[in-house]
Amino acid sequence: MGAADDGKIFLPSRASSLVDARRFVDGVAARAGFSPLQRDEINLAVTEAVSNAIRHGSPAGDADRVELAARMEGPELVVTVRDHGAPFTPPLPTLPDPATFADHGRGLFLMDQLMDEVIFGYDDGTVVRMVKKRRA
Repeated sequence: MGAADDGKIFLPSRASSLVDARRFVDGVAARAGFSPLQRDEINLAVTEAVSNAIRHGSPAGDADRVELAARMEGPELVVTVRDHGAPFTPPLPTLPDPATFADHGRGLFLMDQLMDEVIFGYDDGTVVRMVKKRRA
C-alpha cells in the first residue's frame, strides 16, 4: 500500500492499487459500523472512482499517485479521491445502453446510485467527494 497519513493514503497510479484502496476504505467503514451491504456499496463506488483517477487522471501514468482519504463526519463516511488530471465536469449520471456492451462507462452511474452524495471539483487535479450515510 502507498504511504499513509492520518486517514489518507497515496497510491501508485496503477490497477493493482485498487485492492489497497478498497482495503483502506473498507477498514474505515467497518470500524464505523457500516453494514456488510453498505460496505459493499462503498467499496464498489471507491473502485470506480479510483479506477477513473488511474485511467483518466494520471497523465504521467504510473509515475502519478492517487490520493485517497476516508473519514467519518458524524454518521457520514466522507471519501475523497484526488488525481492529477485536467478539470472534469461529469455528465448527468445515466445508465448506458446495455445493447452497446461497452467494457466501461458505468462508473459514474454506479457511484451516483451507491453513494448518498457525489461531487466533482478541481484542486490541482480532479477531486471526487463521495458521502455515505450510516443507516441502522
